[in-house]
Amino acid sequence: MRVCILGATGLVGRELLHLIPRAWPGAQLALHASRDQELDLDGRRFEVKAAHHLDDVDATGGQLAFVALDDEHSARYVPRLLALGYRVIDKSNAYRGDPAVPLVSAGVNDGLVGEEVRLVANPNCTTIPLTLALAPLRRSFGVRAVAVSTYQAISGAGIAALDQFLLDAQVGYAAHNRLGAAFSPSGYAGNTVPHNGKTDDTGFSAEERKLMTESSKILAFPDLPISAQACRVPVAVGHYEQVWLTCEQPVTLDAVAAAWQSGAFLRIVPTVDGAGLSALACVHERDLALVGRVRLVPHDPTTVCFTVAADNLRLGAATNAVRIAARWFPAVDPTLQAPANLP
Repeated sequence: MRVCILGATGLVGRELLHLIPRAWPGAQLALHASRDQELDLDGRRFEVKAAHHLDDVDATGGQLAFVALDDEHSARYVPRLLALGYRVIDKSNAYRGDPAVPLVSAGVNDGLVGEEVRLVANPNCTTIPLTLALAPLRRSFGVRAVAVSTYQAISGAGIAALDQFLLDAQVGYAAHNRLGAAFSPSGYAGNTVPHNGKTDDTGFSAEERKLMTESSKILAFPDLPISAQACRVPVAVGHYEQVWLTCEQPVTLDAVAAAWQSGAFLRIVPTVDGAGLSALACVHERDLALVGRVRLVPHDPTTVCFTVAADNLRLGAATNAVRIAARWFPAVDPTLQAPANLP
């Protein structure tokens, strides 16, 4: 099988290079990025070609392509990859809202990925763990309302932002200023800032809109009453979400745990105080969503509060993409095989 990664040198592209040999040992790789170069990764060297070579008359096609680019470049290259015969999974926001393109969270609605489907949109890195946690609770209790606050790692902004954050943190913390005055009030290092990219006139940012609209589409709940607030926190990898879920009936803590047991790609952290449920815990269980710290809201027996945490580069991006592809090309590693849930 020939597998193309477009955006191979980025953070998600590099994660795909770790996952593809687990899923499809011996797959032939065709790697592309902004320019011709070589990529050294964990002692291996890969040849990476400039994306424009895909436009060559004699460009080689293949079976499967992962696109990890921004919206503009995804819209530019996805049609070409389809024309070359690839089945495509796109990570950007370019096709997520297209009603003709399945938006898939593996373990929730991967039954949409049939043989006739050739393009699938990979959801946002906060949407995937949220829908994994919500889907089994909705099946058990119904949903009347959802409110989410997200605390998102810097790596979600890309490799350049992550490297700058690490440098700024090294310099800032070396100053030993207890007030944090060595850090920029508008920067990521040592700071918490609104996730305010493309904020519209309602005050909601694009990141918040993605979480709301994508969850609605994935859960096949067109009028899902959901609101979101997103921020960046000074963590390299690992998104953390606080969720308030109002159900159609009263719930209990034991019933929530039992519902999650029926879900996919979840690990329940049973500690009352949330010990073991943190952003950095995710980098040790990169292909699962961690759920826990469940509390019943005292004044409303139908409302439960809980925490979801996940590695945004793996479960929130690369791992989900590979599990989607495993619907077409079964994975050797069973942990990367989507369970074929019905939509």
